[in-house]
Amino acid sequence: MNTHDRILETTLKLMRMYGIKNVTMMDIAKECGVSKKTVYEHFQDKDAMVEEAIQFMVDDQQNQLQRCHNEARDAIELLMNTVRVTETMVKTVNPVLLFELEKYHPDAWKIVEEFRNTYVINSIRANLEQGIAEGIFRKSIKIDIVARLRLLQLESAYNPRQFPAEQFDLHEVMQQVTVHFVCGVATIKGHQLLNKYLEITDEA
Repeated sequence: MNTHDRILETTLKLMRMYGIKNVTMMDIAKECGVSKKTVYEHFQDKDAMVEEAIQFMVDDQQNQLQRCHNEARDAIELLMNTVRVTETMVKTVNPVLLFELEKYHPDAWKIVEEFRNTYVINSIRANLEQGIAEGIFRKSIKIDIVARLRLLQLESAYNPRQFPAEQFDLHEVMQQVTVHFVCGVATIKGHQLLNKYLEITDEA
């Protein structure tokens, strides 16, 4: 890994743990084992570093979700696998990070919003269309409406104000939310398939 990518990876690791304001360029340099001067040779300022780090995080998340799509056998398995990937990412990010992005780093926040409002919503639509084609989601659902409801559902589940970490286990929240969603859109065939996946999960 070259120096630029090593600094970027270190930046993202520290920001995920401590937020943005609590991480200085010196902190990044020390953690990465380079001088502060070297950091500035690769990044003009902290804003530029934050923006590139967020783009790196979003790209990695998108690649993982694409792998889920390539490996899933059906729309329900795809839905459950993507939830696990997203859950893993959320667990590694300090909630303060997103708050600070929105408030202090608008350009970096736009990357997050673009990912959510374009890639994520389109992925949900595609998943619903796939499920309908496979006969496991109802043909009567209004895809544009249900896709937005699903996005709101996910955002609520990951919101620490709605489900504080000291009271709720994120995995349990996401499983309940996802099962509730699938039950609402599934056909009888879809319900039977969901029950099979849940049996496997319970036995694991």
